[in-house]
Amino acid sequence: MTGFDTDRRVHAECERFAIVRYNRAGKWYIEFFASGKRQRIGVVDAAQRAYAAETLGGTVYSGLPGGQTFDRWVAVERAR
Repeated sequence: MTGFDTDRRVHAECERFAIVRYNRAGKWYIEFFASGKRQRIGVVDAAQRAYAAETLGGTVYSGLPGGQTFDRWVAVERAR
């Protein structure tokens, strides 16, 4: 075991939360750093919150495996 979790990928983050996709399940979550809790969300909501994270000074990581639909929806949010 290397300690690297290949099932969980962070697609966006800011100082308050991270947008995460679990690869095996194909499910999207928002994980709140302060409370340590997570909430399941849809891909469109994930993209909207990722864009919000970006406006708060966070980072969106484009081009990650499993994130093509997410990347397209982030682009839609940026174009609004």
